[in-house]
Amino acid sequence: MTIASTILGVFLLTLMATGIQIPTFSVFAQESDIESVNASNSGSSNTTNSQESDIQSVNAVNSEASNATSSEASNATSVAKAAQAKPDAATVTVGDSFAQQGTVTSTQDPLPGHEAHQLALILPPRDDGAIYQGTFTYTASKPVEVVILENFSNESAVDPAYGSIATAPLGEGTVAISLLTPQYNSPINAASLPFAGNALALHTLNGDPFAATYTVTGDVEQPQTFNLINPPPVAEATQADAGDGDGDGKDGDGDGKDGDGGGKDGDGDGGGKDGDGDGKDGDGGGNGGGN
Repeated sequence: MTIASTILGVFLLTLMATGIQIPTFSVFAQESDIESVNASNSGSSNTTNSQESDIQSVNAVNSEASNATSSEASNATSVAKAAQAKPDAATVTVGDSFAQQGTVTSTQDPLPGHEAHQLALILPPRDDGAIYQGTFTYTASKPVEVVILENFSNESAVDPAYGSIATAPLGEGTVAISLLTPQYNSPINAASLPFAGNALALHTLNGDPFAATYTVTGDVEQPQTFNLINPPPVAEATQADAGDGDGDGKDGDGDGKDGDGGGKDGDGDGGGKDGDGDGKDGDGGGNGGGN
């Protein structure tokens, strides 16, 4: 019994020891597996997060690049549209009326030789050469001049004896410049005036930049070109003055009919009818020998 009891006790102790250790190892193994899985998941998660972060960074860069490109393209388009923009008055059919108003700011005058001036274009030249006619009203931040441009194709035909006209090259032709300076009788630089011409603008000769708000109404018409350019009057005047000299001509001071010499009506002492000498009507006492 003692040996059997001892063997049984040892066997039970062995079983107990084995029963306790096996679950312990199993638990440790499970925990280790869980930690491995967690570590793996953590690594995967970190990798995924890192990839997502990289993707977000790439997306952000792409978004910024896209926005920058879109912004640049939009700005370029706006500038192009602004450069090509024309008011309705510049495109309406000849014979139609127009009404236009707005606010403008000045830029450097584009006419060659006028770069020191400032100009704000209201009505640009038309492609068909038609003119605008109507009424222009404006108020400006500074005293401004009104510029009206007119086609001028006969500059070479006008003789310099007549003087010069203010002109400037524009496109493939030449324009004459009408510069009007309204009298501003109040602190506000405003005016209203009728006009007719190929283009209309506000302007400062002193180069001061300015802003203006305006209203312009009128019609578009195709003008008839009628030129009447004469030769200078200098040659005609020279010929007319040839008979007024001091020589023997009719009206001269010499011996002609009406001269101061001995002619019929002269004042000299000759024997003429009306002389002061001895003639009929003279102051002397005789009947002079003149007839």
